[in-house]
Amino acid sequence: MRDGQLLGKEILSKIDMLIEVILSVELSDGKEKMKYQEQGAVLVKEISELLAKLIGPREDYIKDALKELIVQRMPDHNIGNSSDDFNELFKSLYQSSEKQDLPLAVSTPVDPLQRAISYLFSQFNIIKNYRYHGCFFSYYIPSLKIAIDNSAVSQCTDYVRKEYVCRQNGINLISISSRELPCSREIAREIKRRLDINHSPVLE
Repeated sequence: MRDGQLLGKEILSKIDMLIEVILSVELSDGKEKMKYQEQGAVLVKEISELLAKLIGPREDYIKDALKELIVQRMPDHNIGNSSDDFNELFKSLYQSSEKQDLPLAVSTPVDPLQRAISYLFSQFNIIKNYRYHGCFFSYYIPSLKIAIDNSAVSQCTDYVRKEYVCRQNGINLISISSRELPCSREIAREIKRRLDINHSPVLE
């Protein structure tokens, strides 16, 4: 029983790593995108081997279980909006994972806060390092009037001023610490939670 629990935890840990890579694929292009795809294929192969130990070596079961785990642990997001892209990427990664001796590509990860914001607000214009009334915000979504700031790099005095400026101009300011939430999946969930609390426009 304990071995099964440990195996399950290892699978979920690798699923989270795979989600990070999938989000990075969506945010990159060219050679960088290819490196992330190679990383994803390696992770898919490793997870498939672990799932085979847990549920048996039935390829159809393994493929369905893998896909379901990814969807379940994705950040709060209507994946239906990009289901075709996701299905195509998953199919590509799974096919690549079946090839032998895949190299493990090493690539510098995209900033997790940027990844989370780009994923949650993929249908909106996002401005990075936005200056407004003398304040710099890490990210700003004009159409939603949402400013997202990385408190890990902002000074306390800056935040007080930013909060005042945003309040006076009807901007929803969300402060997130990339140190406290280093995983883009957790960051996305926290942003969504705060938006729900603040009754901001619902992300479709």
